[in-house]
Amino acid sequence: MAWETWKTSSAGRKLLWIAFSAALVAVFVLAAWALDLTVPYLPLAIAGGLVFYLRNWPAVEELIAWVALAVGFALIVRFPHDHNWINTGAGVMSLFGLGAFLMLGLRWLWSTGSERRKTYAVLAPGVAMVLFVLSAQRALSLANVLYAKTFDLYLYVFDGSFGFQPSFLMGRAMAASSLLRVACLLTYISLPFVMALVYALLLPKGTERPSWDIITLFLLAGLGGWALYNIVPATGPVYVFADSFPWRSLPYKSLPRLLLELVPVNSTIPRNAIPSLHMAWAMLLYWNTKGLSRGLRGFLAVYVALTVVSTLGTGEHYFVDLVAGVPFALAVQAVVSPDHKAEFPRRTVVAMAGLALTMTWLLLVRFGARWMLVSPLLPWSLVAGSGAAIWKIKTWFDEPGIASVKAVPLVNASAAGHN
Repeated sequence: MAWETWKTSSAGRKLLWIAFSAALVAVFVLAAWALDLTVPYLPLAIAGGLVFYLRNWPAVEELIAWVALAVGFALIVRFPHDHNWINTGAGVMSLFGLGAFLMLGLRWLWSTGSERRKTYAVLAPGVAMVLFVLSAQRALSLANVLYAKTFDLYLYVFDGSFGFQPSFLMGRAMAASSLLRVACLLTYISLPFVMALVYALLLPKGTERPSWDIITLFLLAGLGGWALYNIVPATGPVYVFADSFPWRSLPYKSLPRLLLELVPVNSTIPRNAIPSLHMAWAMLLYWNTKGLSRGLRGFLAVYVALTVVSTLGTGEHYFVDLVAGVPFALAVQAVVSPDHKAEFPRRTVVAMAGLALTMTWLLLVRFGARWMLVSPLLPWSLVAGSGAAIWKIKTWFDEPGIASVKAVPLVNASAAGHN
């Protein structure tokens, strides 16, 4: 059982484990002191540790110790004085995440056998999520140095070819409704925590082996997205149009006269517009909760919808970024194939189809933005065609493979033989 090493170890071994525990506590104290709460993504990734910790239903004594550690970390973590309720909320949640990770680390040290394996099965994915978010933040900043100018005007014209500017429209909608604005802001910044929530729920209770499928999905999407950002480096309308967003946009009839050129953007702004990884990750979360509770599926369906509104309304993305993000998610899903039901040839076909659709959208933005101004019917038809193709391909991909179909009668025949 948990913490059994304390009862079964010799005095010398106990001293050794106490020394290791003290070192672990010291590392967490330093991490808490160095934690940057001015950006909510890493704190919320750390907060995800509490979901992994609670997955195996700790004893009451452990829960009390966990809360005490969280309170202790509150004395160390340096909260910013900007009175930003989002950053403050993320910081408070990170305290419980730090406490959860420390409790899991100590439990792993002081347990053996099955209990140690169970602890590792939730600790390892939780730590991997934090490292993933931390590395993703660093990787995105590399493109800022490479591309002083961006293709934002190209994306702006492409979005305008739909007959209006979707991001400007959603921005005005968010400004008009406090409830929608709060919901969208929470949706946009909560992605790391929702990732951890879904990841933890997909782990079977009491499992002794960690699953790496979900973190592989997230990591591959991050790496692939970073590579694709180099094709059409861009930021978002809020960074290019500043005070004009979301109130003033060029009318449709003025777009043909707009000079398409690269525009300089502050080097501190990530060039991570197209494809939208927010959209891709949200779709991957939804696709990979098939078979879980209807409540969770319903929550994630709403989450995907709010991701669309929030990414547009905050001015972080253009509509075409989101459109390109869906086939990109399909390509990543096919490569990883978390349920391992699809054969390699089928996975290859779907991955290539998803990547081809993604590349089509990127190349259309870079080389064919003006072509879309022939009529709004053209870009809308392309979106509808792309959506229909993705739906058909995804449906085919989810069908039982030949190996799975053949396995059914074999199992039944075996069972019949035993009867």
